[in-house]
Amino acid sequence: MAPGTRIILAILGVTCAGLALCAALVFGSLDRVALRTAEANVDFLLTQLRDTIEANAGLGLPLSDVRVVQDLIERAKATDPQVVAVEVFSPDGVSLFNTDRGSIGETISSAWQTAVRYRVENERWRVEEFGNIVVGQVIGNDFGETIGHLAITVSGEGRAALARNVLAGLGSRAAWVIPGALLVLLIVSVALLDLSGRPLKRLADRLAPEAPPAGDGVMPARYLAGADGVKLSVDRAVSDFDRATAAVLKVDESDDRNAA
Repeated sequence: MAPGTRIILAILGVTCAGLALCAALVFGSLDRVALRTAEANVDFLLTQLRDTIEANAGLGLPLSDVRVVQDLIERAKATDPQVVAVEVFSPDGVSLFNTDRGSIGETISSAWQTAVRYRVENERWRVEEFGNIVVGQVIGNDFGETIGHLAITVSGEGRAALARNVLAGLGSRAAWVIPGALLVLLIVSVALLDLSGRPLKRLADRLAPEAPPAGDGVMPARYLAGADGVKLSVDRAVSDFDRATAAVLKVDESDDRNAA
């Protein structure tokens, strides 16, 4: 394989790796943005529901007697397709209002109870179960007392579908961007290698011996003169070597005589 071809393949390989890394970074950024958007929607829905429920409970009614809560949570679930369920339960963990009306009066799961018990003060709690994400928040009255909890269950499949949509959109664009970029890079690399190699090619052409022209087998005079010159140089070098060797031998013989 020619050195130029190896260089071009190496450049294309590095470019492919760089584009793949860029695509991964873009996908990660878009996925994080989508996740933050979903969390912002849940936060807004929680805050809106909690404020409305606390405003109605602030009139002095027990939370279980505020019947408008059932309509509020069902309306909230209908506004967001990613919301699986919305539930309001008492401080002791009994469901008071639920979009799944068959669960009203039942006790919340032990995972929810643990999350509520060990939550940070005035912070939301979170539980992941059955592939879904449950986010909860305290409901208080005008005296700062906890009168219940609001919990929203968000579908985990919704996030996975969103990630698949992001990946599909990114892949459809990369399907024509990457081949186009590689083609442009290939053309530019070939052109640059050709331009950079021209001086070396001219130098090689100058240094290359001129081949004797085809003819009747008679060597032209200029080639014979060149050969004679080379032979003369070799003979002169051999003669110089012989003289140097004889001089060294004479010095050695004189040293031996003096030593004797």
